[in-house]
Amino acid sequence: MKHTWVIRTPLEACACRLQGLKRVPFAQGIFRTNRSQAILESPVLEAPGPFDDLVGSWNAQLPPGARLEMSAQTRAQGQWSAWYSLGTAIGGANHRLEMSSPGKQEDDQGSVAIDTIKLKSPALAARLRIAISAPGRPALLRLAAATVSDASCAARPGPFHAGPWVRELRVPARSQMVEPQDYRRDICSPTSLAAVLQYWKRRQDTIEMAERVRDRSTGDFGNWTFNVAAAAALGLEGLVARLGSLEDLAAEVADGRPVIVSLTFGPGELSGAPIERTRGHLVVVSGFTAKGDVIVMDPAGSSARHARRIYDRGEFHRAWAVNKRGLAYLLAPPLQRRMSVGIPVADLRSSPRLPKRRRLHARGLLSQLLYDESVTALSARGDWVRVLADEQADFCRGRVWQGYPGWMRADALTCARPSAPNVVVRRKLAPLKKADEVLNLSVGTRLVLGGQKAGRARIRLLDGSLGEIAPNALAEISARKNLRRPLIISTAALFLGTRYHWGGRSGVQTDPSTGVDCSGLVSLAFRVCGIDVPRDAHEQMLRCRPISRRRLAMGDLVFLSAGPRTRRISHVMIYAGGDGLIESRQNPGQALRCTFLERFQVPLRDIESGHLVTDHSSVVPRKRRIFFGTYFL
Repeated sequence: MKHTWVIRTPLEACACRLQGLKRVPFAQGIFRTNRSQAILESPVLEAPGPFDDLVGSWNAQLPPGARLEMSAQTRAQGQWSAWYSLGTAIGGANHRLEMSSPGKQEDDQGSVAIDTIKLKSPALAARLRIAISAPGRPALLRLAAATVSDASCAARPGPFHAGPWVRELRVPARSQMVEPQDYRRDICSPTSLAAVLQYWKRRQDTIEMAERVRDRSTGDFGNWTFNVAAAAALGLEGLVARLGSLEDLAAEVADGRPVIVSLTFGPGELSGAPIERTRGHLVVVSGFTAKGDVIVMDPAGSSARHARRIYDRGEFHRAWAVNKRGLAYLLAPPLQRRMSVGIPVADLRSSPRLPKRRRLHARGLLSQLLYDESVTALSARGDWVRVLADEQADFCRGRVWQGYPGWMRADALTCARPSAPNVVVRRKLAPLKKADEVLNLSVGTRLVLGGQKAGRARIRLLDGSLGEIAPNALAEISARKNLRRPLIISTAALFLGTRYHWGGRSGVQTDPSTGVDCSGLVSLAFRVCGIDVPRDAHEQMLRCRPISRRRLAMGDLVFLSAGPRTRRISHVMIYAGGDGLIESRQNPGQALRCTFLERFQVPLRDIESGHLVTDHSSVVPRKRRIFFGTYFL
């Protein structure tokens, strides 16, 4: 069990107890002090399972003389521990932080080993506290996080599949072994950190970096919390995390982010390593080979020239995922990270502003995203975030496929990393009860089923807590292929009579009178079957396989061009079998059933893909090209 909580977005920060802090625009961070003494205390953080250690991290801008202390407490068998200090920092000149780990802390429930709370019996929940003293200029808190884990881990990694992670990031090579004798054996962490900072164009001298991260209490350079804090003070944004697998590591590399990881191995356990053994050594993962082996920048190489190494996938997995529980520093420029939608439905807009009034055919709404959908954050403006909707493909002007681009409100997002979903909401609207609130989830929302209790399905939510939902509101994502075509039709039929809404892609709308557009209806119907299709009708045709009329089957798609002389698609419908279609049509402004004969005054048997047809759905009939396509092999 590995889980990381992050407090970075307004959605994550809204439940915190505050004293002496005021919220700042999302682009800047989360809170700024407005009194000389300030405290942030998180709500109770429920873990997905028992854990026996905790590591904290934070990002802050501390003016000279300001002091920050992070503490945490854990709950085991219904009892809360004392608050364990995880270290203090005092602001200095040139973005330096004087950081000190706490002295000995131990009680009946656990102890603190430099940067890690080690528990004597497993806990199920935690709380974080950040205390700031800033009597002069205000301090800015940008992020707080905690990661927990237990000792369980698969002995060997899962099978490797080639993907965009088969690449090597150009991480500058550095060697700790060329530094002065007093440093060289102990500075793997700041050497790795300096290399990653240089990768992100924030060059730092290795020894200067070592002094920035030095623990003033112990003299050590490897305090995980302090290393991340020092990188954040120099302009990056990051946290300490426990990644669950090599696949999680590969996802970071695929997105262009090198990852610093900690390894423990003995003689002969990591072939090709420049050192024989270590209880804790930091390296930078920069890529994966075509076979799945791990490419690293290992600062223990005798020189920068010898720092590049390739480690066997299985050996690396044991040294990192098993022995060090997947410990990683996740660092990148501010906001350039994967995030998740944390509310039932969120709008994706063309610009960072809300309309004065909602209009069904206004083009400002590009799409909608459902709870747990993934986005890649690119930048922020105030409380708006420019993102790519990762699960809604778009064929952009650069002629490459990417997530659908647009702007979202920051208070719709969370930094939580979703687990692999195994069920999907099949009803148009499904209430999910979470503690004292109810979330109305849309059809197509993918969730993690954690079992059943008293006739209710238990859902593991993004924050680690549990919610309950009616079991018959859910379908398995891995539904048998022979059930997918009927499920597409039954899902689309949920919207019959619903008003057409440009950009609509949800069964839950702020205004009940609004609904979905043509491609949004297709997206939701296929999503329930575990198939992600592009967001817009033209891209949906580009991604599907063209078929002839004779091969057209229930659940396949029927496309219409914008005019007789263009192949640009402006409308999509779902073939319902026989002569029937289901579509969300702008005129008459609703989702409906119709037939080829009604729409084109010609039955399907007389139409072939690519034919010119006369569309009679509008007041003035017009000529359009018709095409057939399928997402089934």
